Amino acid sequence: MKWIIISKVFLISFILGVLLNACVRNYDSPPIYMGTGLQANTSIKSLYDSHIAGNNEQFVDNEIITGIVTANDANDNFYKTIVLQDSTAAISIRMDGFGLSANYPLGMRLIVKLNGMWMGEYGGMLQLGGGVDRSDPLFIELVPVPTALFSKHLVVVGMNSMPLPLEVTYNQLHDSLHSRLVKLNNIEFAANDTAKFYGDAINKITNSHSLKFCGGGTVYLRTSGFASFAPIRTPHGSGSITGIYSEFGSQKQLMVRDTSDVDFNQNRCVSSGPSVLFFEDFEQYSPNQSLTIPQWSNYAESGKQFYQIQLIQQNRFASITALGSNETSVVSWLILPPIQLNNTTGEQLSFLTRDAFDNGAVLQLLISSNYDGKGQPWKAKWAVLNANIAKGAIGGIGLGFTKSGNINLSNYAGQIHLAFKYSGNDSGPFGSRKNTNYQVDDVKITAQ
Repeated sequence: MKWIIISKVFLISFILGVLLNACVRNYDSPPIYMGTGLQANTSIKSLYDSHIAGNNEQFVDNEIITGIVTANDANDNFYKTIVLQDSTAAISIRMDGFGLSANYPLGMRLIVKLNGMWMGEYGGMLQLGGGVDRSDPLFIELVPVPTALFSKHLVVVGMNSMPLPLEVTYNQLHDSLHSRLVKLNNIEFAANDTAKFYGDAINKITNSHSLKFCGGGTVYLRTSGFASFAPIRTPHGSGSITGIYSEFGSQKQLMVRDTSDVDFNQNRCVSSGPSVLFFEDFEQYSPNQSLTIPQWSNYAESGKQFYQIQLIQQNRFASITALGSNETSVVSWLILPPIQLNNTTGEQLSFLTRDAFDNGAVLQLLISSNYDGKGQPWKAKWAVLNANIAKGAIGGIGLGFTKSGNINLSNYAGQIHLAFKYSGNDSGPFGSRKNTNYQVDDVKITAQ
């Protein structure tokens, strides 16, 4: 009788267990590799080699790659993205899901069946995705792999040791390292970027902070406002930093997985190269409004058009155009804060420009030694400085920013003002209008 009672309890427990399991929802998860002979037949580097710059391409030949996950969304700094690295290169995979780190943790080896997937660029960075959004012909965008297709394309092999980050110097940072896990040594945050929040957690805006190599060279650390460590402040010292390397236009960038990637426990660098007298990348200012930066001047000599902060693909810059003004003459000035040259030598200026829908408007770089900084710059004496300014993007926006070259300022002394002067119009027959859009970024002055 006792055996019968125990059997009944066991039977009831078994039935309850079956019913409870029937109520648990089974989420789609990547299939586990069962040794079916599925193997990579190409490398990540081969994807780069086959890509045509500016194109979006679909895979149709059953290409298969394998690699180890080196970054994911565990701390929300990589949005709907994992990064896969093999022995040849690395690439980001855009995926339309949250909590990717649960199924694709760091160190997980994956096999990716590319057939039906797409590859394309974002800011010059090659990515993999699930399709292409062509709704805006000016900004054709790679879209993420849909959640329903995760198991079709991604096969989990198992956990591997994380690849060691590649230790590189500033001069070794180039496009072959896109998406690679790298380690930068002898580096520190720029003085004015120490004790700053990694990201803007309040407004959910990405912050960009300058990282300076002790031997010269700058990389920008990008941190999402959604990152779990966004409200943590940047350290003051120097040391090493590990992260995923990228480039946006001509800007070298790094993204960390969390603050454990930052090891700044040494004293700050002793400068042995050019010092930075001035730098502005416009990343700290809200887009789509008139540029109002302390000590900068933004004037409309004619036409009532002012420089604005604009945002394209997570990059902020100063922008000016006569388009939409209906004015016969548009002359606009953007003037830097005053620069004192008496205490330094070997001063040089550099900046980036990009043009869009170029039809003849002009952007000039000017310098003045007698402007008083009190308004109406057109009444002061200015000289034109030779600089390489972007031109020729007739049918749309230039593919990338143009470097100005190093502009020598060492022949000047005392206090100077530098200005970007725009001249155009937006009236009369369509063919006579000169309303080119110019964009200005990364204005920097260095000295010995």
